Amino acid sequence: MPKKIRQPHLAIEVLRDLGKRKLTLGLLFLNVLVAIAIVQTSHLSRQQIIQQDSLLREKDNLDLEWRKLLLEQRALAEHSRVMHLAEKKLNMHWPSADEEVVVRLP
Repeated sequence: MPKKIRQPHLAIEVLRDLGKRKLTLGLLFLNVLVAIAIVQTSHLSRQQIIQQDSLLREKDNLDLEWRKLLLEQRALAEHSRVMHLAEKKLNMHWPSADEEVVVRLP
């Protein structure tokens, strides 16, 4: 009877070969982890830059609105406008010399 040639089992041979190359596999695994970390960090960095740009636009809009409100406040507080409104809406006027009353404190 002819002698049977034994074929090695492929999975076992692959595992044996991987066992011999532990350092190479470790470095490969480490490279994959570093690549994933770089992608994640880049993604988070881009998100923060987008958020920063959005906040800067909002700051500019609020600054512009604040300047408009300051101008409006100055216009509303202008002396001639206040005098005109006091005369027209509240029927106020400057007192004459006869209407003035001087109060003296003891």
